Amino acid sequence: MKKSLLILLACLTLFSYSPGQAETVTENDIRLRDDLILNLLYPSIQKELEKQYGEAKQFECQKIIQINRLPVGTYLFNVTVQLITFEDAHSPPNDLVTITFNNETSQDWHAIDFKRKRLKENEIPKLCN
Repeated sequence: MKKSLLILLACLTLFSYSPGQAETVTENDIRLRDDLILNLLYPSIQKELEKQYGEAKQFECQKIIQINRLPVGTYLFNVTVQLITFEDAHSPPNDLVTITFNNETSQDWHAIDFKRKRLKENEIPKLCN
């Protein structure tokens, strides 16, 4: 009886072993990745805001909305960033800006799409969370 139980336990142990480790991505890992991407894109974001507004703009609540690889297996990407512009000490007018950047044609990131929407004051807190 003991021998059968030990053989059963050995078989269960052998067949339940998985050589691959389960990969766990935490919210902190995602935030860290997004912060790195935003840091790398910061000069391109500033350049595009200046181009669109005719002057340098301050912004806050920046976040990565989407990342797409073009085509699979390459290091070419579309990265869509969303942010809120403001004047002076975080004063209106505030715009919700969405910019899609691409690195397909050069090593540098360049904007391929720019959208902006004027925000009402009550919309801002919802977007910064």
